[in-house]
Amino acid sequence: MRIAIFTVLILTAVAALFIAYGCAKQERSFGQPLTEAGFTAIADILVKPEQFADKTVKVQGAITNECPSGGWFFLKDESGVIYVNLHPSYFAIPQAVGRQATAQGRVRKEGPQVEIIAEGVELK
Repeated sequence: MRIAIFTVLILTAVAALFIAYGCAKQERSFGQPLTEAGFTAIADILVKPEQFADKTVKVQGAITNECPSGGWFFLKDESGVIYVNLHPSYFAIPQAVGRQATAQGRVRKEGPQVEIIAEGVELK
């Protein structure tokens, strides 16, 4: 009888650990690895997009809004908010509104819209 109770307790503890580990927010990477050394403030890109046009930048902040299929999102740091487009790079991220993220990609300006065509994203 004691062995059965002990076995049930051990199995319950192991199951709880697996559930807790599976539900924890983990760092995950999508697309290409991030290689840029420093970060660029979003406001710097928005104020002078011509200076950053077709250059690779790395930005970080919180995801404030996201495509239901994970193909784009808005990233906000302490200086501003920028649109990050994943579609041209053929990858998507899971739903992550409210999570911290780092995105690396090329800056593109079309008309009034300034965006980053992401090559890689890390979720924290």
